[in-house]
Amino acid sequence: MATTGVRDDRHASRRRFLSCAVATIALAAFPCLGGEAGEYPSRSIHVIVPSAPGGAADLLARRFGEALSTSLHTPVVIENKSGGSGVIGNELAARAPADGYTLLFATSATHIIAAYAIPGLPYDPLKDFTPVFNIGYATSVLVVNRSLPVRTLRELIAYARARPGQLHYASSGVGSANHVDTAVFAALAGIDLVHVPYRGTADGYRALLTDEVQIMFGAITSALPYVRAGRLRALAVLTDHRSPLLPDVPTIAQAGLDSVDVRKWLGFVAPAGTPPEIVQRLNVALNRILDEPRMRAWVESEGMERAGGSARDFDALMHADYAKWGRTLSELRLRSE
Repeated sequence: MATTGVRDDRHASRRRFLSCAVATIALAAFPCLGGEAGEYPSRSIHVIVPSAPGGAADLLARRFGEALSTSLHTPVVIENKSGGSGVIGNELAARAPADGYTLLFATSATHIIAAYAIPGLPYDPLKDFTPVFNIGYATSVLVVNRSLPVRTLRELIAYARARPGQLHYASSGVGSANHVDTAVFAALAGIDLVHVPYRGTADGYRALLTDEVQIMFGAITSALPYVRAGRLRALAVLTDHRSPLLPDVPTIAQAGLDSVDVRKWLGFVAPAGTPPEIVQRLNVALNRILDEPRMRAWVESEGMERAGGSARDFDALMHADYAKWGRTLSELRLRSE
């Protein structure tokens, strides 16, 4: 009887071993059942914002991060990593594991324009990232210190032409959106302005309000409180149509200059190699969020034009933008000082 018991125990052990082996083979054949993608997300998602808190990009990242957290039932943590016109945050994201748990809130300025304006980047803006979702396009407005004796764009141009190199403009750094916007405007207007870079949009507004600088391009939503309070004067929006938030402010073409396409997208990208199924899940969730009536109304109230669409659409846009801004910055000769 003892021998039979031992034999039965051996058979039972063999059956358990074979069952484990079969399960292991099954998981190897179907990795999505037990792998990272199938469980995604199983922990916090971190979104790197390569700019200082308080700007348009930071505000959008936080609003969509909160909605994404609710949609995916997982915490979404926003991390501001400002500096170097976005280079510091971008590099951190590019070097992060491609597992869907690190995303980058990218913009045309920090992701595409900076690639031309700043030499020797430690990453490739296209090859080292996977497009996920394009939220939309931002609208910029030209604002001036209220002490400046101009009330229209034509008056500003005449005033600047009479004082070459005497007017200063603020930006969030070399290659930033407002640096490029002002350089494009100055080239169209034929005026000579002095560039004063700051660490972020908030610092630029502080300088503008104290007359340390006299001119700045900013996102409509960040400039709006100062314009409504009469502390700054809005002269033109850099789009092909007026903004419903500033209906009395003309477009740059209506103000007398040639129209120019400088609209800039804002959206999410991931490190290159992020599994397609994770990218697709994020894209679907973000499209649903953008389509919600409350979010749609909020985005439009921020002066943005909604985009959405597939990750493939976003990829095509990024490549087209890369070529367009390459030509534009080459003509303007914008490089890091």
